[in-house]
Amino acid sequence: MTEELAPQIAELQQVHRGLTEITKKEHGIALSGPLPFEASLDGHIPIADSFDIELLIPDVYPRRLPRVREAGGKIDSHYEHVNPDGTLCLAVPIEERQIFCQQPSLLSFVNKLVIPYFYGYCHWKKYGEHPFGEHKHGAEGIVRYYIDELELVDEVAALAVVCFLFEHGYRGHHACPCGSGLNVRRCHGPKLRELHQHHTPETLRQDFALVFSKFKGDYLSLPLPLKRQVLRLLDRITH
Repeated sequence: MTEELAPQIAELQQVHRGLTEITKKEHGIALSGPLPFEASLDGHIPIADSFDIELLIPDVYPRRLPRVREAGGKIDSHYEHVNPDGTLCLAVPIEERQIFCQQPSLLSFVNKLVIPYFYGYCHWKKYGEHPFGEHKHGAEGIVRYYIDELELVDEVAALAVVCFLFEHGYRGHHACPCGSGLNVRRCHGPKLRELHQHHTPETLRQDFALVFSKFKGDYLSLPLPLKRQVLRLLDRITH
């Protein structure tokens, strides 16, 4: 355990006292135990419950965020907000980082991402609907996030934004990838700067792969400049 991580674990355990079991993993450590909570988020109905969890903290934390498994078998097998590897789908990855970076600590991660997930699950289980709206998974969810967050016109614009960030990062003097004809500073500058600050090379690569997967069957219909950019990025990640 690193000197940086130890005080964060201690802070987390002071508040969530059930997370007492610490296990060394191949690429990090795991904190396990019951996570009881009582919450009323954003004015919704108060809910109290408890879930047994395993919080998987990678060696490269905080560059890569923790993953969470529900270990008590309480999550319904038909609940779709669980990843194929059994970890919980807390949010779109870039949204996770944006929330985490507001107060980057393990305690904040649990309070702002894990507990709201369980609150949402309990609300869905009891009332048949998600209190915060429901997001899609995988490529569909990533594309929808960019469209909604930047108020883009379509999926092609979402791909153009991801390609721009992956290839250039933030470049205020470049033409905005949304296609408005304005430069970045006069268009989506603040949003693109924020995304650039919270992304890592790994998360951008993942987003590019997922968003591009939406177009593999219709790749030739992309605008020529975007098609060339996609080819450059594909060459980058395969060499």
